[in-house]
Parts: sequence; C-alpha cells; structure tokens
Amino acid sequence: MPPSASPAAAPKRVSRAQFFRTPLRRAGALVVAIAAALGGVTAWQWWQDGPLRDAEAELGRGNAPRALALTEYYLDLNPGSGRAEADRARALSLLGRADEAIEIYKRVGAATTDELRAWARAHILRTEWSRAAPLLEQSLRLSPADADILYELTTCRTRLGLLTEAIESAERFAALPGQGARGNILIGAIQADRGNADEALLAYQRAEALAPDGLGLQLPPEEFFEQHGSLLLNQGRDAEAIPLFERSLAARPTAAAHHLLGKALARTGDIEAARRNWNAAIEIDPAGVTPREELANLALVAGDAAAARESITPLERLAEQRFESAYLFQRLAALEKDDDAFAAWKKKADVLRDRQQLIASLEQVMASSPNSYWAQVVRAHKFATLGNLAQAADMINGIKRTDDEDPFVTELREAVLGNGPLPALERVPVKQF
Repeated sequence: MPPSASPAAAPKRVSRAQFFRTPLRRAGALVVAIAAALGGVTAWQWWQDGPLRDAEAELGRGNAPRALALTEYYLDLNPGSGRAEADRARALSLLGRADEAIEIYKRVGAATTDELRAWARAHILRTEWSRAAPLLEQSLRLSPADADILYELTTCRTRLGLLTEAIESAERFAALPGQGARGNILIGAIQADRGNADEALLAYQRAEALAPDGLGLQLPPEEFFEQHGSLLLNQGRDAEAIPLFERSLAARPTAAAHHLLGKALARTGDIEAARRNWNAAIEIDPAGVTPREELANLALVAGDAAAARESITPLERLAEQRFESAYLFQRLAALEKDDDAFAAWKKKADVLRDRQQLIASLEQVMASSPNSYWAQVVRAHKFATLGNLAQAADMINGIKRTDDEDPFVTELREAVLGNGPLPALERVPVKQF
C-alpha cells in the first residue's frame, strides 16, 4: 500500500538578513533606497526653491519690487545661483536699474525669451539701440509672434536708421491680431522718415479706420490726430488737415496743435483765425518758437515793424542757431532800414541756411543708404551731438579704420572715444557720396 500523501509543506520563512543576502533582491532594495533618497532630495530642493518660484510668478505679474526682494532673499541662502541672478536681473530691468541688470547678464547670460527681452530693455533704457536689437532678434526667433518684441525691435531699427528692416518688423507687428492700428502708426512714421509721404498717409488712414476715436494706441488721441493732420499739411492738403487738428484740440488743447491749425487756416486764407490759434499756442507755451515766428511773419508782411519786433524779441538768442528766426530778424532790419543790423543778420542767416541744407542732405543719405559708410559716420556724429555717446561709440567702433581714412572720421573717432570736441559737420566731404 502506497504511503498516504503528506500534507503540503508550509512555506519556509526567510529572515530579513537572508533576504538582503539574495543578490537580486539586494539590488532591488538598493534601487528602492536610492529612489527614496533622490525623492527626498528632489522634495527638499522643490521646497527650497519656493522663494524663486514665487519671484518668477511676481515677475510674470509685473511686480518687480516684490520679485527683487524674493530673489535677493534666495541668493542670501544660495549665493551664486545663475537662475536667481537672471531673475534678479529681470527685476532690476523692470525697475529701470539698467546698469545693474546689464552687469548681471554679462556674467550669467540669458537663456529664455523673458531674460533676453529684459536684457534688451536695459540697453533700451540706456538708448543703446545697437546692443538691444540683436537681443530682440534672438528673442523673436524663440517667440516669432510676440507683439512686444516686434514693437521694441521696430523701435530699435528705426532709431538706428535701418528703415527697410523697421518696415519689415512693423508689418509683422501690424499683422498680429489686435495690433493693426498700432502697427499702422509705426508703418506711417517709418514711411514718413523714408520720405514716402503717400505711403505714410495711407498707413495713418488705415490706423484711423481701425481706431476712429484715437483710443487704445501707443500715443494719446491728440498726438495721433495731430500727426495725421501734419501728413496732410505737408502734402498741401490744408483743408483736409483742419478737421484733424480740431479733433486733436478737442481731445486735449496743445500748443503744437494750435500752431499747426493756425498754419492750415492761414494757407486757406483765414488769417484772423490763424492769428487766434498762434496766440492760443503762446498762451499754452510762452516759450514756443514757431507761433512767434508765424506772428512775426504776419506783421512783417503787413509792414508793422513794432508788432514784428514784439513777437520775435524773445527769440533773439535762439536766432543765433536757427535759420528761420535769423531770417526774420534780417527782414525786420530791412523794414526798419537798419543797414548794419541787416548785414549782420544776413551773414548769420546765410550760414544757418547752408547748415540746414547740409543737414537735410545728410538726413537723406542716412534714409536712402543707411548701411553705407558715410551714413554710419554721420549717424555716429548725430548720436554724439545728441549726447548719446555710448551709441555713438558703438557706431564708430563698427566703422573699419583704414590707412586713408578721412580726417573728419579720424577726428570723430577720437572725439567719441575720448569724449573730446566733435568735428564740425560742415567738414563732411559731401562730394564723396
């Protein structure tokens, strides 16, 4: 008889020590332990980075003071953090502390669109357009439909005289949803700088069609209607310009709009209405120049020397530098039959007229051939004249030095880089270009 079947054997218990002596199980336990440790580190790091996440949220809301405080607190605990330094630089840029922001970005660089824009904004605050533009171009490659980047890049290109490139980015900006009116104002301003009056006017008309009340634009309604009217006035369409100047004054009375309305009215034959507007302009801005010149011209045409002198006497010092005022003093001397004064003012007016014509010629060169050698030279001189030595230095450093460099360029280079006196613009060899 076969032996009876024995009951199933009970499973053998394995001690904890025996379990860990099993190679496969020991490796599995090690993985679990490492994962647990890494999870703990990650959780700790996530908790420790809390102030930095809060700072970045505040930056997104535009609360730069709070973001700066949080990043500085984080850096006290974690000195040398590149991410925190970059966030601090963004906050500094938003607060207008451009020098500090730029110094940080020079050390840590920029890795995101927001950081590139903040770095560019810091250079814009310092009017360093040629340094801001490449950063904005890099930002645009990362965010090709970002309206703010396109707007700021267009501004930089315009300031640098790169008007073809500025039109390209302005048109991209205008094509974005909701940006048609603002974009067309940009296009109109650039086309005006290029001397394309018809295209400029069409752009302003498109902008007005999209924003008939002049609201929601990058400039207040009074300036929008004033600029639109000026384009018509410059084309001799005086009667069409009058309603736009009136709309500008209805939005907010300004000396500029009163002056321009007076000019349009005078051209259409309403001299008394023109006179009223020029006097209104002086009431708003007693230091205004052009309304006084307009009133002086009316008096000179009428043969009223006393009224002419009353209008332009406050401009006598300015007339040493401004052709229009100097010419009025010349005409007044002729009316008063003062030969000595006439000769003196004629000499000044002739020099100032020649300079004005030279500047107009140079502006045309900069607009028509912005990348040419002499356009860059003249633009560097212009930036230096306006006191923007940093941008002038960037421009002059980009102009290659040659053995046969014109003396004007050499002196300009030395003046800009050494902060010395600028060479006279009259020495530009216009015949060379």
